[in-house]
Amino acid sequence: MKTTSSLVSEHRLIEQVLNCLERMVERCASQRRLESTPARDAIVFFRGFTERCHYTKEETELLPTMRAMGVSPERCLGCSMLQRREEGRSHVDAMETVIEPASGGDSTALKEFTEHARAYIELLLEYIARQEDCLFPMIAQALPEADKTRLGTALQTASGDAQDERAYNTYIDLANRLAGHFDVPRAVIAGSPSNRSVKEN
Repeated sequence: MKTTSSLVSEHRLIEQVLNCLERMVERCASQRRLESTPARDAIVFFRGFTERCHYTKEETELLPTMRAMGVSPERCLGCSMLQRREEGRSHVDAMETVIEPASGGDSTALKEFTEHARAYIELLLEYIARQEDCLFPMIAQALPEADKTRLGTALQTASGDAQDERAYNTYIDLANRLAGHFDVPRAVIAGSPSNRSVKEN
């Protein structure tokens, strides 16, 4: 599915940080405290890359194309992209609110962080799976070749609200620092503005 390949590669990077969040939750259970710096870095990534870069691409490029095709994304996703986005944002906000007390070992804050982290992981993994298993194949099948090329180029060159390459790559660096800290395998993001692999070193 070359048309949506840049979104798919970004999914792998998002999954990389979700894996880090899972490791974070595991350490909360074993250490009875939250590591505040990695937690804040994850929040920055989810707000900056997932929300302002990735989701914005979907809204500005993917959704208009689907509407022009007469295809509703709800057919695959089970709900609107906006609804998924709002639900995810509420989990991210809740996690951020309790970082300070959770890093001090507060049991209630640790429980709240863990619950919202797990719910967020489940939400995004299901959302990604529904897109890749249903939505993207539907687009690939229904779009004429010329429109596939146009959409693929638009998705690859767009970077959401992070308009310049430096800002976009900042989030890649952040994801890689988290992966190094939690010993999580790195993804490869082929559709970044610099065409840069995040699997370096």
